[in-house]
Amino acid sequence: MKTWKIIGLFTITITFIFVFLNYSCNDNSKDKKITISIIGENSSTLQAMMDLKVAYEAENPSINLDFKPNKFEDALTKSNQDFANGTGLYDIVIQYNFTLSPSVRNGYVYLINDLSSSIPKEKKQFESDIFPDLWKEVGYYYKDAANPTAGSMMVSYPYVGISMVLMYNKPMYTDVNNQAAYLKKYGKSLELPTTWEELYKQAEFFTNKDKKTYGICMEGAGGGFLTAEWTNFLYGFGGKYMDKSVGWQSEENTNLLINSPEALNALTYYKSLKPFNSGTYADVDQFRQMQIMKEGKTAIAIAWTDMLYQTLKTEKGFDTTFGFTVIPGNRSILCGGAYFINNQSKHPKQAAAYIIDQMQQKNQIDLARKGLCSPLRTVYDDSIVKSIPYSNALHQSLKRGGIGLEAGPDADVISEVITTYIQKVWNNEMTPSLALTNAQTEIGTKRKEIFKSLVQKK
Repeated sequence: MKTWKIIGLFTITITFIFVFLNYSCNDNSKDKKITISIIGENSSTLQAMMDLKVAYEAENPSINLDFKPNKFEDALTKSNQDFANGTGLYDIVIQYNFTLSPSVRNGYVYLINDLSSSIPKEKKQFESDIFPDLWKEVGYYYKDAANPTAGSMMVSYPYVGISMVLMYNKPMYTDVNNQAAYLKKYGKSLELPTTWEELYKQAEFFTNKDKKTYGICMEGAGGGFLTAEWTNFLYGFGGKYMDKSVGWQSEENTNLLINSPEALNALTYYKSLKPFNSGTYADVDQFRQMQIMKEGKTAIAIAWTDMLYQTLKTEKGFDTTFGFTVIPGNRSILCGGAYFINNQSKHPKQAAAYIIDQMQQKNQIDLARKGLCSPLRTVYDDSIVKSIPYSNALHQSLKRGGIGLEAGPDADVISEVITTYIQKVWNNEMTPSLALTNAQTEIGTKRKEIFKSLVQKK
């Protein structure tokens, strides 16, 4: 009797183990999926990507996309900590071009070509559609930072192509009284400015402190806002920060051009716009600038294109109060960032496959319709994308390019020093000439320290 009990207990145990193993092998629950964690700024760009999450997961049932939208500062801090600590919390880091240099120099990221060799060539046809100068700015870097003459290499694909455009208040420009008064004052029709001289005249014209109207809203806040906007003026007057062609190019002996005649002309002009400026300047970043423009009392602003979708989108469509065109001159900022694949990712090939899927033209069109500033040229031929108010100005800006923001290991220092001295000029604490002289000296000294520390790290 005891023997039969033992046999029965054994049979039940074996049956239980078989059922458990069978269930485990056939368990298709979400926990068994590969999770790709993606961190980035909670902007219209990331929101657009999140809108395509369900479709991608349906086509790739083994993948779960885990988006981590954060405020800009938090996304930057968290991703930097993850890289430095080697914790691999995020498979894909979506960041701007100023993170390119430290990410590659420190070996934090994979080169996407090393992960995508098995992906069919037809899936990479979009490469010929990327704005080439934009790609060089945000997705390439030195093959060997210690030997710049070795050339550059592709790190990853641009996830976004951003520029700055001239945003203008349509009612102020179409007002018949304004048009008549402008014609009388300047002897020409009131049209959008194509030169810096015309921009000055219009900023002056629209400023009427009795009516509380202003000609322009400028970004004077720290954290890169002032420096980025000022860069439009610097390049617009023929100047540069350094003798180089791409933002991330920066070597110890690169010639500084901050204290140049062109920069002096640009800063003198820049300061001349102060009487026509709305806002408190030093506190105005891109978010506050949009708030001021929506109050309807300011004629123009040089605005970031990745701010515009969320500013203009309403339940009924787009706010048509504002129009957009390229900034004066023949150059525009090329900015944005790349998809960085964490070298501590447990699923780097799957991360690369996801990125390449997002770069397909169909997906790029869907993303652009939802707020992405697409890095693909043909996306701007889509009729719905064309209907977005700022789309043409963005397209023209990305096509002509010509201005790269500083993105080398010295980028933060340049931004901080330039911000300090331009604010001093704005506040009448220093002349433009002295400010540029001091800025060049200070940046030169700090750059030596930066490059010395880079050598010591090796």
